[in-house]
Amino acid sequence: MEARERTQQSPRQPRRTQVERSAQTRTKILSSCVELLYKVGYAGASTTRIAKAAGVSLGALQHQYPTKAGLMAAVVRRFATNRFLAYRRALRGVPEGLPRFLALSRASWSLIGSKELVAAMEIELAMREDKELADAIGDTLSRHSAFVRRLLGRILESVIEPSDPRLETVRLLNNAIMFGLSLETVRAVPKAQIDAALATWERAMIALLSEREAPQSGSSSTPGA
Repeated sequence: MEARERTQQSPRQPRRTQVERSAQTRTKILSSCVELLYKVGYAGASTTRIAKAAGVSLGALQHQYPTKAGLMAAVVRRFATNRFLAYRRALRGVPEGLPRFLALSRASWSLIGSKELVAAMEIELAMREDKELADAIGDTLSRHSAFVRRLLGRILESVIEPSDPRLETVRLLNNAIMFGLSLETVRAVPKAQIDAALATWERAMIALLSEREAPQSGSSSTPGA
């Protein structure tokens, strides 16, 4: 009797709004999409399979994301947002110059081998042969690259000139390191080897940025530029 009275007196949980239910559905869909991209790649991550993994109907998935390209663009946007948040946390309280640059680099490296990064890699590779996908994610990729360029310029303005080509060199190579070592992680390369490679690259970056002038290129023009 007492148990029944307590149950009857328990406050009823407020019903979720439609906005809240939709947000929860999108979160489940995106998380399942990342998981499948990580496990089976872009070709294996069909919308039907993603819906099943998320525990929603295909119709519910298509209500939130009418096209596969739109769904993949949402995955890329979420990853870009998470990268930005990781950068902001890593840079809090760190002085400008090389210490701040190294903190930013290490924040990027902390994503190596993560499911979200591998999923983003799968999507970027697939855009080569999918114009709809390329159109859907191209703006996000361009805006993120532009943001990182501006951020590096501000961080390193006390070290090198904003127009110094080394800024773009370290940005490109940091991306290459992050994506390349993620592939090595998927291939089960031991973490100790990954960490050793990152330590070597960090020393190389410090040496490059500490030079008084940018190294001269061996060619006056870039093929295909």
